[in-house]
Amino acid sequence: MPFSKHGYPRPLVLKSGQEVWLRPIDPAIDEDPLFSFLAGLNNDDRWYLDFDAKDPETVRSCFVHYKASELLPIVATDREGQVVGLGTLGRSHPGARGHIGRVRVVVARSFRSQRLGTYILLDLIQLAVNLGLRVLTAEFIRGIENPAIRAARRLDFFEQAVLPEFAKDPRENRYDLVIMVKRIHRGYDDF
Repeated sequence: MPFSKHGYPRPLVLKSGQEVWLRPIDPAIDEDPLFSFLAGLNNDDRWYLDFDAKDPETVRSCFVHYKASELLPIVATDREGQVVGLGTLGRSHPGARGHIGRVRVVVARSFRSQRLGTYILLDLIQLAVNLGLRVLTAEFIRGIENPAIRAARRLDFFEQAVLPEFAKDPRENRYDLVIMVKRIHRGYDDF
């Protein structure tokens, strides 16, 4: 199992002093909290996700009944067991891109600017190391996800490409899509 040597659940203390727990999605208990979390995102936040957060079948197939060979979802939960953050590590088939993972993080508005997104991203990086991946990619929308871009830079992601006016908001405003990459060096380990 991909999560077996990763030490879950992991407690985290946010800047506010609040404690949350980071762990893989558990299909037995996380379906309703995950739906509540996604429903709690505003329309703009849901607009920029790369899946239809309002479609129960999409959410179930992607996150609740996920295929570990394709996607590894982790959640941050509060003391009551409510999901307050979601992170995913997507993986390609074992071909030319088998060494590459794709990360995505979304955090509840009330938990933003508390380092939760950074902690989730750090955890996904460590998970990628444990799986032997060598490259991570992440996509961000400049002008919308600027704090996430800054956090990724601090974790050694760099801009690989910018696709001008590639994304649009519900009002047809256009934004640049920033593709960031992190190279994971052999022997990268905790110290």
